[in-house]
Amino acid sequence: MYRMRPAAVGDRDTIERLATARFKWMADRGYPPWPQDAAEIAGKAGHAPMWCLLEGARVCGVTIIVGRLGTAAWTEAERREASLLLTATLTDPARAGQRLGHRIATWAVDHAARQAKPWARRVTTEPRLADYYQRQGFTLVREGTYQGRRLYALQRRAERLPNPLGD
Repeated sequence: MYRMRPAAVGDRDTIERLATARFKWMADRGYPPWPQDAAEIAGKAGHAPMWCLLEGARVCGVTIIVGRLGTAAWTEAERREASLLLTATLTDPARAGQRLGHRIATWAVDHAARQAKPWARRVTTEPRLADYYQRQGFTLVREGTYQGRRLYALQRRAERLPNPLGD
């Protein structure tokens, strides 16, 4: 059974190991490196709006969910709309194929609705992730360029879901 909870400072080592493994998994598949390293992401545990996906007591994924959109991907009107933005979503590569990223994204859509936010949004510079997010039900809003890389802005209407983690 899966559940989500806020990340705590005590999760730092676990999140750093998870991020390190995920970054290696991604590099092995030709994904470009992330702008942050594993220690930087893990250091946000307990200090940023980071959430952990747990199966039992085991952390098997994390995401950061913020309520403020950046200027590179979103228009001024979109930035004024209430929304939640998923960033830094990582899952345990040893569990590839178990739809952990989909579980986190679906939970975030439900979480946004529970907070009366009409949108759950994502941004990526990786076309394969943009495709994956669209398979999760997100719609591509626009493509642009940021720091010489392609930028994809996606969103999904927030909605209350009966079983967002798919247990």
